[in-house]
Amino acid sequence: MSADKASTQQLVLDLPFETALGEDDFVVSAGNLQAYEYLMGMREWPGATTLLIGPEKSGKTHLASIWVGQSGAQVLKPDMDEDWPQMMHGPLLVEDCHSLWMGETPLFNLLNQAMRSQLPLLMTADRPLDQWDLETQDVRSRLRLALNLEISPLDDAHLAQLFVKLFDDRQIQIDPGLIPYLLSRMERSPAHVVALVELMDQMSLERHKPISKRLAAEALAQLYNQ
Repeated sequence: MSADKASTQQLVLDLPFETALGEDDFVVSAGNLQAYEYLMGMREWPGATTLLIGPEKSGKTHLASIWVGQSGAQVLKPDMDEDWPQMMHGPLLVEDCHSLWMGETPLFNLLNQAMRSQLPLLMTADRPLDQWDLETQDVRSRLRLALNLEISPLDDAHLAQLFVKLFDDRQIQIDPGLIPYLLSRMERSPAHVVALVELMDQMSLERHKPISKRLAAEALAQLYNQ
């Protein structure tokens, strides 16, 4: 590959796009309706500690971000160095709690302080509590007091809406028949929707061709090693 061609391809692959995470952009379905209605209806929580559980790419981060925007909550996540006790003066979101990234003792102290101060605390996780690698019974008992909101696996209608949203985020126009074609041949999960859209967009940009069923077939074969 020539230097000019490599440079052009790298530029194409680095083109940015913005993921829409507003309330109007959230796709509501049967699998997430209960969580959505609760979080949107409790704009001023009475000190509830809540655990939002959903698989990867299921929309829990999107839903949590909407709640943050409405409540003015601060956000704690693994890549932050802030001292969390200094943030315990209002609503708080803690992401990826299942990984226990902050350690069990700090998490225990966080839960105690939130419950004692009646501060709204929303935690996200990609698996139920009984699948966490907890070693401390005290932490487990505190977490069991939290209200559990679960995002169930998505049906075809929701996955189709997710395809539409992701293509819209990237300003890509497609043939309406492409989505049923993909759904009938892919693993039904939000993570695979995201992977396919990213792969098809990359292939389309590299080849300077629109996304077609032929390109989609190649993307499916590549993703599933067919």
